Amino acid sequence: MGENMFSYTDIHCHILPGVDDGARDLAESIAMLKLAYRENIHKIILTPHQKPDRKCVSVSGIHKRIELLSEELSRFPVDIRLYPGGELLYSHELTGQLEEGILPTLAGSRYALVEFLPDENWSYIRDGLYHLSGNGYWPIVAHVERYAQVAAKPERVQELIDMGCRIQVNAGSLTGDWGFGLKRIAARLIRDRLVHFVATDAHRGSGRRSPQMEKCALWLKKKAGDEYAWELLHENAEAIFANEEI
Repeated sequence: MGENMFSYTDIHCHILPGVDDGARDLAESIAMLKLAYRENIHKIILTPHQKPDRKCVSVSGIHKRIELLSEELSRFPVDIRLYPGGELLYSHELTGQLEEGILPTLAGSRYALVEFLPDENWSYIRDGLYHLSGNGYWPIVAHVERYAQVAAKPERVQELIDMGCRIQVNAGSLTGDWGFGLKRIAARLIRDRLVHFVATDAHRGSGRRSPQMEKCALWLKKKAGDEYAWELLHENAEAIFANEEI
């Protein structure tokens, strides 16, 4: 597959307007979606933050806002399909809240995008994900390169994969937008084939927190090959929509 022979799917972004620290209003959401389309992103799972210590948008609120956003987007020549999701900060109550439908999975599947605090203890991360996986969910670890207790030791990432987790890194980390340290960690995980998804984690309509993917896609094709880039940017996301295990 040559350059631009497939479109990209973004499984982690904060484009839904006015619900977290991402897009501040509808206008910024539309600006972000226009940029995403120029970046060859044609499918997006909208993943507003879900934190246990804060008032967050409900699952029904996510669906309602996606309908309004899609209606507004239809006024522009931007062909992007939007799906519901959330970025879930892990807590001991997470599994029960998922089972009760209080918190969203990705596109209604068994995949759940889970984040932790950057300095969280390894045993807490491992045990939490093990519990989630053991209850029938497929956890996707959000921006794993940020967790020093995990990403610095590839064998720990492999342990998470072996227990049923899938791994996501941010495109901006791979392109160096967040510094050499994160780039080195993320690139090593790519080299070792320990990553399943690359996503934008976009929060803004411009700058390094915008939904940029092309630069990273070119880097992936050059450093990891077309086939692995295809998996990271497109094919593995299709498993989410089909609710199939990768």
